[in-house]
Amino acid sequence: MEKDFLDKKLPWENRLSIFRFVQNPLKYVTDEDEFDCLPDRIPLRHDVGMYFPAYDDYMDYYQFDKEINPEFIKRLADMFQAYVNRGNINAKIEFYNLLKGFPIINYHRDFINELATRKVVITHQMKELGRWMVMETPDREVVKMGIILLGVSHDIESIPLLKSIAKHGEFTYYVGLALYEMTPQWDLMLIDIIEPLYYWGRIMAVILLLDYSPREKVRKWCVRYGFRHNYLPDYNIEDCMKQGNVLKDMREEEWDEPLLRAVQAYVVFLLENTRYTHENGGEVIRLYLKYTLGKRRGYVQFHIIQSLYNFLNVAKNDKTLVENLNISEEDYSDIWIDVHEEVQKPWFQKLLHEDCTYKTYPYTTQDRLKKVIQDLGD
Repeated sequence: MEKDFLDKKLPWENRLSIFRFVQNPLKYVTDEDEFDCLPDRIPLRHDVGMYFPAYDDYMDYYQFDKEINPEFIKRLADMFQAYVNRGNINAKIEFYNLLKGFPIINYHRDFINELATRKVVITHQMKELGRWMVMETPDREVVKMGIILLGVSHDIESIPLLKSIAKHGEFTYYVGLALYEMTPQWDLMLIDIIEPLYYWGRIMAVILLLDYSPREKVRKWCVRYGFRHNYLPDYNIEDCMKQGNVLKDMREEEWDEPLLRAVQAYVVFLLENTRYTHENGGEVIRLYLKYTLGKRRGYVQFHIIQSLYNFLNVAKNDKTLVENLNISEEDYSDIWIDVHEEVQKPWFQKLLHEDCTYKTYPYTTQDRLKKVIQDLGD
């Protein structure tokens, strides 16, 4: 029976490994739009017209969590043990195909818990399987589970390998999970990995930092930088500010420039989303005005003051908006006075009536204003 399988083409045979592709995508693609596209080319679960690393996992994690059949988990564990303990090639093939066909974001914890329940002993064969899955296999879900296995087997020697695969956003979250199992420095390593990353791979990694890192340095980093490098800060700025406790930093007498920029991005977000509830909105806005009035007079400050002015005018007839931002009566009164005084000042009136054109992009005052606001998340 085992020989029958060996006579057939193995599911990973004669296919480009994902690890090799990630190390040198220029060798395999000529279209720069495809540099991030992994060679297994699986159908997207949440198709938005093109592939974004980790977007499918992000959507599953937040919105489409699926119930997993316990029998599936048991079968997966059976095949894993049959191969690791006895070298059964049939079991390896079935284990591989099961992983390949089902997104592990929905069940990797269940699988590891099943192994723990069975008191599976960490062996050299287990580590070797994990490394092979990461370095040699051509299917992304198999690579992800290999990363997880290296983590739970505490294979410290594989950390450079994990850092290497993590530079592709599809795998960064799983590398973060593995590093968490391996070293107390996992969170600092993960920040170094995600600094240059964009979009959902970065967002997924920031989730780990917010949920599991106890380090003050990491908390401050998440507040200042965790929301950046996304299409919009909206995707995770509220998580960064609430879980990272931005108010702790805002209550300090002096702010560093990255904190100020982060708070500006958050205030813009709050004022664009007043139909939703934000438990810290009122205090954030009050402290922002307290710190910046008389100090900031640029495009961002103009946009925030103008947005607050418009918000106050609408809120006169819709107190729900005030409640959504959790603004106390005292804070509301202070904000009202501050904003109505600020809009009368010469600097604000000058920008309000400015309608200049420029020889280089952005070409108009309004274009420049929009670009400055958009760049808050970069």
